[in-house]
Amino acid sequence: MLITILLFVISLATIILYPQPLFANKLQYRQFSVYSNNRIGNEIHPVLDSVLSLIEKSELYDSSYKVDLFLAYNTFLNKMDDKVFGKGPTARSIDNNIVIKVKININKNFIYSTFPRPCQQSFAYIIAHEMIHSLQMHKYGILKFNPFRHPEMWKLEGYPEYISRNNPGDSSFILKKEIDRFIELKRMQKGIWITVEEGGCEAPEYYYKGRLMTEYLMNIRKFSYDHVLKDNHSEEEIYAEMLEWANRRPIL
Repeated sequence: MLITILLFVISLATIILYPQPLFANKLQYRQFSVYSNNRIGNEIHPVLDSVLSLIEKSELYDSSYKVDLFLAYNTFLNKMDDKVFGKGPTARSIDNNIVIKVKININKNFIYSTFPRPCQQSFAYIIAHEMIHSLQMHKYGILKFNPFRHPEMWKLEGYPEYISRNNPGDSSFILKKEIDRFIELKRMQKGIWITVEEGGCEAPEYYYKGRLMTEYLMNIRKFSYDHVLKDNHSEEEIYAEMLEWANRRPIL
């Protein structure tokens, strides 16, 4: 019985970590290998180009790092992933694997999230966010970044949000507007879920709050991500400092 259980666990781990044989089609482009049961052509190239244009701005970026992207909606891998990790998230990153769990429209760069409610958002954003998680583990190691041990949630999720939702232009002015928007959304919405973009998609509050705090520390205070991780100030202290800075800046 024990041997049967052990073999089942090993088989399940192998499927989750090395699911490539489960997919009929493979496309290679730049740093990506894309796996799908449907044929994927050059239409995905602009999406992946957009991802790299975001990721290249990160201090974690490694041009030699390869990513396996699995378009897993309605596949055996998705069913196994649901059983192991639970239903809900739009995508997951496991080491250098990024698993996309919902419907996509590659030509329109759309992904159709279903949790906590149906909505539409950028496919490139989702890949970029998950790729930063992969790069966090790649740089700092699995002992510091894993489902059971990782930095505070605002540091864990705030940096991927900061990179994948990059705003060009006057960063201090845009950040001030985003802080005002966050405060207003917090006032209007109850619970941990907060609307984060025009498509109506929601995320836990710490995604948005962490993104703002990370942007404040990195753009205004000129921290590196290493410095953010090592800084011992509490979340409450950083948030209060950010609000004090924002309140000193006039709205143009």
